[in-house]
Amino acid sequence: MKLVSGVFAALVIATLAACGGTDSGDVSEDLGQVSSALSTCSTTCASGTTVSCSGNSCSSVDGQYVQCNGSYQYCPTTPPPIICSRANTCTFIDGTSCPSVGTYRDCCLSGLPTGSCYCKPGNTWTCTLPPEDP
Repeated sequence: MKLVSGVFAALVIATLAACGGTDSGDVSEDLGQVSSALSTCSTTCASGTTVSCSGNSCSSVDGQYVQCNGSYQYCPTTPPPIICSRANTCTFIDGTSCPSVGTYRDCCLSGLPTGSCYCKPGNTWTCTLPPEDP
């Protein structure tokens, strides 16, 4: 029986030695380090809003959508409603500079987005009031 135990002990020691021994060592050194970086993608939609996302991988199509880790976010199909403030009142906008002749934008009258402004030659806004009800 002692012979079998001795052979078994020798077999165990030989196996441990073949597998790198019994030294605990630094596991992270053996396994290496795993890290990943987040990417961010964004696009500006036709309505002026920005759609963005972050993930391990991302892509975008200008003015249409962004995609992160296989999940898509699309640009809204309708523009967001105008929130009336002093900066977008028709009287504040009228006569100020505009980006390009022929473009239109909404403006607010009495706290409601019922006005419209047109970029006229000379690149200034001219604002029109809606017709009055008789």
